Amino acid sequence: MELKYPINLMGAEGGAEKGDVVTRDGEFLGTWSFDKDEAEETGVFHFTAFGEAEPTFSEGVAFLTSGMLTGLAMSNLCRSIREWHDGNPSLRCGALC
Repeated sequence: MELKYPINLMGAEGGAEKGDVVTRDGEFLGTWSFDKDEAEETGVFHFTAFGEAEPTFSEGVAFLTSGMLTGLAMSNLCRSIREWHDGNPSLRCGALC
């Protein structure tokens, strides 16, 4: 499978609410999930790094009906993950694979 982005939320394009987080090079970094609050029409994306029990990063979506805000939240989450990954050379494949 060819991965398009530096950080990929596997399954997100198909509408999944959780999945793996993988780099373009195939490194598994952890998992992502999306928690919806249907009553408030909001949600939160979470990234949990491999080996951790609690989310490393979270990004809220103020209005679920806005695809643009959902996309922005996903983009912000991926940017945080990428900066974290790039800033931690010990996370390269040897530590996770």
